[in-house]
Amino acid sequence: MGLTGSILRKKHLLSFKETKSTSIKILSSLGYKVKPWNEDLNGKDYCSISVQKNDTSWFIMYIYRKENFADEYNFSHISSELTRVIDIEDISEVEDMVLNFLKKYFRYYPNDYFDDEHDWYYTKDDIDTAFKNNNYYKWCYEPTKNI
Repeated sequence: MGLTGSILRKKHLLSFKETKSTSIKILSSLGYKVKPWNEDLNGKDYCSISVQKNDTSWFIMYIYRKENFADEYNFSHISSELTRVIDIEDISEVEDMVLNFLKKYFRYYPNDYFDDEHDWYYTKDDIDTAFKNNNYYKWCYEPTKNI
C-alpha cells in the first residue's frame, strides 16, 4: 500500500452532506467514474467512494460524517481545531488524479488542509503551486514549506 492522505477542516465547519455532494461533483467534472458505497452509512461514521479514471488508475475515498476526537492530537502539528473530513487511500500511481481533485476542492474549501502520512501538510497555495509547476506526480513526495 502506498501513501495515504487526509483532508482536514475546522471541526465547527464539518458538513458531511455538503462535503460529499461537492466531492462527487468535482470528481465527476474531472471525468472520473464515481461509485459511492454504504451511502446510507448503516451506523458507520463515513461513506466510501470508489474513484476511477480508467482500468489502472483508481483510489478509494472516505468522507466522514462526524469529528474524530483523536484528530485533536493527530493533527496538532497544524492545529488542534481540525478534524478529518476525507481520507484518500493509496495515492501512489494516482498522484495526478488526487492533485486535480485537490485543485478544484480548494476552490470550495480554501481554508482546509491536505495532510499526508509523513505529516507534511499542504494548503491551497501549495496545491496551486504544484499544479502551476506541472508537478503532477512528485508533489506529494516533496516536503512543503509547512514542515
